[in-house]
Amino acid sequence: MHVLAPLCNWCGTWKGDKFCSSCKVARYCSQKHQVMHWRSGHKLECQRLRLSPQLSESDACDGGIAQIETQKVASKSLWPEYEMKNEHESEYNTEMSGDEGHNNNSLVSRNRIDDSMKSLLDNFEGDGDKKSWASFQERIAKASEQVLRYCRSATSKPLWPMLGGRPSKADIPRCSYCGGDLCFEFQILPQLLYYFGVKNDADSLDWATITVYTCEASCEGVGYKEEFAWVQLSTSTNFP
Repeated sequence: MHVLAPLCNWCGTWKGDKFCSSCKVARYCSQKHQVMHWRSGHKLECQRLRLSPQLSESDACDGGIAQIETQKVASKSLWPEYEMKNEHESEYNTEMSGDEGHNNNSLVSRNRIDDSMKSLLDNFEGDGDKKSWASFQERIAKASEQVLRYCRSATSKPLWPMLGGRPSKADIPRCSYCGGDLCFEFQILPQLLYYFGVKNDADSLDWATITVYTCEASCEGVGYKEEFAWVQLSTSTNFP
C-alpha cells in the first residue's frame, strides 16, 4: 500500500474526491463518471464491497487516499500511454541545417514541409490568424512529432498558433495558494491529438494549443496542486 493522490475509478484522473455513496470505496472526479462506472459493472462490485466491511474500512482509511499500487481504471476508452523524450530545440536547429530534406523519424518530409509553409505564408498575407498558424507550423516542423513545449522562465512566452484567442493579463489569475503571479510554464500542442487517434469530426476533441501557467514563486504545497490552463481553439471560442 502507498499513500497516493485519490484517483477516479473511472478515468484515473488525480481528482477523485467524490465517494460512491453506497460502498464508500470507489472514488470519482465527477457524478458523470460515477454513473458511467455504475452502468458498466460497479453495481455488482459495489454489492461485494458492502458485504466486506473490513475491506471497505481499510480502503477508506486516511481519507481514502491509500490505494492499491496496481489499481486499474474501469473506462475502456482511455488514451494510450507513451514515453516522452525531452530535447532542446537548438538540437534541431543544428540537425536541420545539414539534413537532406528528409528525416527518417518524421511523419512528413522536410522538403514537403518547407514548400507547404512557404506557400501558406505567401497566400495568408492578409489573414492574421492563418498567417500566425503558418508561422506556428513552420516553427514546429523542426521536430514534427513534438507534443509539448516546456520553458520555465519568467520571460518565456507560448508559441501561439492563432492570432486571436490569446489570454490577456487580466485573464491569468493569481496563484490560489500564495496569491502570487502565475507565469507560463509549458504548452500542449495539437499533434497530441494524432497520437491519441482522435478523429477529425465536427464533435471531436480539438484545440489549437493548451497553455499552462504555474506559480512564479513555485510556492510549496502538499501533494498535487491545481494550476491554470488556457485552451486556444481554432475558432473564436476560447476558455480557461
